[in-house]
Amino acid sequence: MEIFAGGVGESDRVFNGLTSAIDAILSDTSVSAGLRHEVLQMTLIFVCGISQLSPGAYFLRHDLFPCIVTTITSPDTQQYTFEAALLLALLANFHKSDAAKLNIYVRAIRETTNEELMRKICWASNFAAAAVVKAYQGISDDSPPTLTTTIGSLLYSLRPDRAFAATQIDPPRELFKNQPIEACVIMLPLFEFLQGSATFRKVFAENLANSQEENKPMATTKSLPLTLLTLSSYLLSHASSTSSPRAIAYANLALNTLLVISESDEILTALRQETSQEVRLCRQRLPQLPPLQPPKAPVCALLDCCILWIRHSLQKKLEVQCYLTCIRTTYRVLWHLQREHVRLDYHWQELWSALILLLDFLASKLDNLTTTGGVEQLVHEALLLIDFALLRSEQLLPSPQAVHGLVYEVVRSAEIFRKQRILLDKLSNPHANASQRRLSGNQPPAVQALANIAALAEGYEAKLRETGIRSANQGLRTVAKDIEKDGLSYGIDLHGAEDPP
Repeated sequence: MEIFAGGVGESDRVFNGLTSAIDAILSDTSVSAGLRHEVLQMTLIFVCGISQLSPGAYFLRHDLFPCIVTTITSPDTQQYTFEAALLLALLANFHKSDAAKLNIYVRAIRETTNEELMRKICWASNFAAAAVVKAYQGISDDSPPTLTTTIGSLLYSLRPDRAFAATQIDPPRELFKNQPIEACVIMLPLFEFLQGSATFRKVFAENLANSQEENKPMATTKSLPLTLLTLSSYLLSHASSTSSPRAIAYANLALNTLLVISESDEILTALRQETSQEVRLCRQRLPQLPPLQPPKAPVCALLDCCILWIRHSLQKKLEVQCYLTCIRTTYRVLWHLQREHVRLDYHWQELWSALILLLDFLASKLDNLTTTGGVEQLVHEALLLIDFALLRSEQLLPSPQAVHGLVYEVVRSAEIFRKQRILLDKLSNPHANASQRRLSGNQPPAVQALANIAALAEGYEAKLRETGIRSANQGLRTVAKDIEKDGLSYGIDLHGAEDPP
């Protein structure tokens, strides 16, 4: 205030004058588009500069929402929607955590029913998100393999000078150290509007439905939901490889955006409809996920994004909160699918193996993690997710073979689940002895979930040992035969019928 107003005593006059001038210029459609754009840019720079400091309160006293809407919806300034939407999101974030009820922009986003405004924001967001994706793809071409490229790669590998070439490896991490590009900041307005506006969620879902009706599988411009899933896959694949706080922050924002999507029945209903448009996901890190060949439901790509984060972010400095968000997103998607009786055609084995990989990592590397805060909660929620999948497998999975595959994956990982008992015992109270822990009672649901999983795994493990199986295929056939004969008997239902909180 000393710098801008010359002292606290002059702050009201100076900052009230500033906000009034911004409002007057941005609202006046007779003012040239160039000047209005310059004022918009100046306001955006100023709001970014003051961050959460006290001058921001003057922007709450003077409601700029109407003039920002005018900027977005006016034909001569709609090209500046990216900056206007970003300004709105920044204003909505001013002291959001401690005074959200007082923030007029949070309330305006929630209450507005202006669908034209929402469509313009979707258009600008799609353009910016596509630019971020293109920047990633420009560094390393990860186009899905075609027949031509596959044959070309085979012939290339047969050359004498390639006979002893090393196997395929990830591109050098240094190539991605400056990613994502600045346009990725559009994720903030997207998150704010998806979280706060029912109207935006409606337009967002309709955006996907309209693109499906057009039925253009090779369309160069994808709908915003599909572009957002593609962008999320790149952010989540590369965040931990660069160890950049900025990259991690964007991954966190992407995961929270996917969580908001998973909490919206309206959006999930649109995402579970098959589309002929390809949802291209990141294939720049190994191991790669199987490509999603259309027609496929885009919700498959959402689950793939969760798998990519789980696989590629296991490291000493574990981003526990991001993992919790990822597990909760997956749980909500699975809950929605089983509630709506949708048996999704999907590579489910990739998801089960990723979840078990996470549990194995936590059990084996706990002592090497730089922080263990939240790890117990993460183990709990991962176990409850696997427990839910087993309990509702017949309502969730598309075929008996998929159910057999889930059960066998759990059975062959029985040792990993035994490690979880030791891990939970260690995390629950590292200073208490075993008898004290037993007497304390009040076991969390995850303990019973682990008991359910372990009972299933150890029961089938014993049967496989008795039959003397010698290969994975024999084991899978034995499990399948037993389930077909006696059905899948499982433990206590910990999940009930109500939607998760």
